[in-house]
Amino acid sequence: MIDRKQDHTAGGGIFAAQKAWQVVALMGFFLLGQVSTPAFSGESLTFSQALDMMVSRNESVLSAASEVEQKEYEAKATRGLNFPEVTLSGQFVRINDVIDLDLNPIRDVILALHPAVPSAAVPLFHETVQEDTFFKSQLNVTWPVYTGGKISAAQRAADAGVRESAAKLDQTRDTLTSELVKFYYAVRLADQVYQIRREVVDALDQHVFQARRLQEEGFIARTEVLHAQVAQARAERERKASLRDLDLAKIALANILAAKNPVIPVSPLFLLPSVDPEAAFIRQARDHHPAIARIEAVRDRAGENLKAARSERYPTVYLFGTRELYENDLTVLDPAWSIGAGVNVTLFDGGARAGKIAAARNIENQAELMQRKLARDLETLVSSRYQEMMKASEQYDSLQSSVDLAKENIRARNRSFEEGLATSLDVVDAQLSLSETRVERLLAAYNFDVALARLLEACGRGTKFPQYLAGNMMEVEH
Repeated sequence: MIDRKQDHTAGGGIFAAQKAWQVVALMGFFLLGQVSTPAFSGESLTFSQALDMMVSRNESVLSAASEVEQKEYEAKATRGLNFPEVTLSGQFVRINDVIDLDLNPIRDVILALHPAVPSAAVPLFHETVQEDTFFKSQLNVTWPVYTGGKISAAQRAADAGVRESAAKLDQTRDTLTSELVKFYYAVRLADQVYQIRREVVDALDQHVFQARRLQEEGFIARTEVLHAQVAQARAERERKASLRDLDLAKIALANILAAKNPVIPVSPLFLLPSVDPEAAFIRQARDHHPAIARIEAVRDRAGENLKAARSERYPTVYLFGTRELYENDLTVLDPAWSIGAGVNVTLFDGGARAGKIAAARNIENQAELMQRKLARDLETLVSSRYQEMMKASEQYDSLQSSVDLAKENIRARNRSFEEGLATSLDVVDAQLSLSETRVERLLAAYNFDVALARLLEACGRGTKFPQYLAGNMMEVEH
């Protein structure tokens, strides 16, 4: 466990700080689409509320959830294979001619052999077997009772498809939670940087006022006032730029939330007083990462497809029954009902069955190989993101002394300037040095939060990020 004694922040340079939330905002433009430029007003949301909003609105999450529902319906459909299939059919038919059975030549022979028998006493030997227009309606029942394992394999393969789509949904949620952390806290970072820039402008306004007063009293030269005014103009430009950065960050956040109106994050940047060891996160990745569950589902489905392909070697036995619902047009040869049992055996299929078996076996082998590789890759990924998080934490800690020193330096430079022992440039440099250090601390805290979210994503626990906000954490202010 790594303990933190006090609340301080780390970062990586004023230039990087200015670029960080700009990159995030541009990602929001190009990856997520554009919404109207937000003003400072809007709906206030904690991170947990923002996460709930994203999960309920984001199209990627909704699409993945819809796929899970689709796979569940497909699995439910395979359950019907256990039951008989009942169909109702009807046909209206017209044939080219009436089908007759004409045996009158035999009748003529009989009458010739028995001349004493009157012709009228012997009926005609002629029967209409089928009219040229007729109607048939049947109720058919087919029930497979033995398929060699095809039905059970299809059902288990469908269940594996449900597990795969559910794992995909979990992975989508983890990824988007990490993205939300980046956009949500980018707004918090940009807002606090704007506050720092505004404080710098106020401080330099006061410094210009003091410089003018000292010039009027003859204590300093005009060049000192000019130095202060140049710094004042520069600070004002940076304040306006930071305000634009804040607007861009808000646009990106509104996009990922699929929100029509801008939102205002209220959960602060934070750091953790203690962090679990790296091995604990690696263990979580092995046990919970949805990518592993997806590959396991793919492997299981391939195994069931292999069983189904092998089952084609065995016969399919089924029961059947037919009932004629309209008997008026039945011929003397057609039964009103029939029942029986049947069997189908494939004797030769041109090698298709062997090809299916080989393909299913290869898919199963590929899934096993990918599962082993994924376990290795996840361990490397978790280690890398854990180091990123700890690096940000250490930078935050190391900058606290720099902030304290910069504050003391400003106090001393202002006092010396008032006494004529320091120049305006000294005061300006001290003020800018403090603002840069404070921005770096905020950037380090932002990097820590994003690195934590990315680490949880690598562990398959991305949606657990709000639990860290509810636990023992230290808020970071500018």
